Formats: sequence, C-alpha cells, structure tokens
Amino acid sequence: MAAEVSRPSDVDVWSPDRSVRIVAGVDGQVRVQVQGLRRHTEDSLAGQVRAAVRLAWARVQQPAERGGSRGSRSGW
Repeated sequence: MAAEVSRPSDVDVWSPDRSVRIVAGVDGQVRVQVQGLRRHTEDSLAGQVRAAVRLAWARVQQPAERGGSRGSRSGW
C-alpha cells in the first residue's frame, strides 16, 4: 500500500497513545486509522477517538495564516 501525502490544508493528528490517527481535510474528507485494538476496552478506545477528534476539529478550524505548518504532528 503506497503512503499517502497530506495536502497542506489537511490535518494529521494522533490520539495521546498513538492508537488512533485521523487525517481530516477542510473539504470534509476524513480518514481514520486504528491500531492496537487488543490493548483497548470499548471505553478506552472511545476516549482515544474523542481526544483525536477534538484535536483534529480544532486544527481544521484554525485560520490558514495561524499555526504555520499544519502537517503531521508526532504526538499530543
């Protein structure tokens, strides 16, 4: 599978434990990747998803002029 490169207007965020990755674009397209499901309960995974979604939502709403580069973020 080829690696995809995020456009500059996309956000690419990880949950605090890096088990959930969300790539969201201002055009409304969202991609979610989950890894390490076995280490989570339903509640703990839901918490990781909520944390990643909050970060992605905040970054999508930022004006392009603020924040400089909006590429990959290595962690929380």
